[in-house]
Amino acid sequence: MLQKQNQKRKIAFIVEHCPIKGLYPFERVILLNKLLQEEESTLVFAKTTSSLPLQMFERAGISPVLFDNYNELAKTMRNLELDLIVHDGKDTLPEHVSLIRPYCKTIVHFDDFGDGNALIDCNILALFDEAREQMPMNALAGSYAFAVSDELKAIAESRIDMPENELPHIVVAFEDGDEQNLTYRTLRHLTQLQIPLKISVAIDAEYRHSVEDLQLMVLSRRNTSIVKEERALQSLMPVADIVICNTNYTPYKIAAVGIPCITLAQNEHELAHAFARELNGFIHLGVGRKMKQSSIQNAVMELLLHEARRDRAIRKQRSLEILHNNEILQSLLTDLAHGRHNIAHI
Repeated sequence: MLQKQNQKRKIAFIVEHCPIKGLYPFERVILLNKLLQEEESTLVFAKTTSSLPLQMFERAGISPVLFDNYNELAKTMRNLELDLIVHDGKDTLPEHVSLIRPYCKTIVHFDDFGDGNALIDCNILALFDEAREQMPMNALAGSYAFAVSDELKAIAESRIDMPENELPHIVVAFEDGDEQNLTYRTLRHLTQLQIPLKISVAIDAEYRHSVEDLQLMVLSRRNTSIVKEERALQSLMPVADIVICNTNYTPYKIAAVGIPCITLAQNEHELAHAFARELNGFIHLGVGRKMKQSSIQNAVMELLLHEARRDRAIRKQRSLEILHNNEILQSLLTDLAHGRHNIAHI
């Protein structure tokens, strides 16, 4: 019996690309795999039509097993004798979960809003909505569901003694594709502010619109630039005074570091996410496509003019202790893999 307890548990990660959730689910799987692979036996399955996630795996030294459909995945899993399956990314269908359910005693999903979540043991939610008390019994929701990279930890450390910028530095960063082109709308409104500012526009690999339109706008504005990099936001976070972003996973990155932040929802899915609110140190302005110039300008001026408002935002964000999330997630998944939880009563 003792030998069985000391055995490594077999854990399979499944991650599928979902356009509205962006690349973060792949990053979370990479981080969780790294946390668990020393003590347990891990394997990663991936489904994507984009080369970007595959590049992320390659940099992390992971060779995922690629699959096209769940019938294929179920055949592969049939003989693995898995103790835990962890799924991330795309929302699931009941028929897909039913195919792999017989081959693992415990199935955990992250941020699954599909009907398939009714058939799993635990759904861990970072993208929770306001009505948390009405969640299903198998759901766990909280800011701890965001796994933190070493890069974010280093940025947080670098900002402790951050020198004051010569000009207030606003970073505009709408990640996960920016389907409504809120980058352009926000930049247009900010350029109408008649005060000295430095504005940096973060354009990552998922941005779906013309960069030329943005470049034309910044030509007429001093101290305004476009930063086009794969991880553009992270490159600017060490020097940002204010970040304006969407309400998917990006606010978690901001809160981990501690930066005054204004958020706009890119779509109705993001509008339902309750993390980026005043309670946690954010100014939330609702759906971005309905944004009024006065609203975004007033929010920016509120932060620029009131140091106490900025300090309060940072204090609320840091009180969440997001930088310690990985220890919580590692412990939770390890306990689930070893059957040390009565999931209905976690």
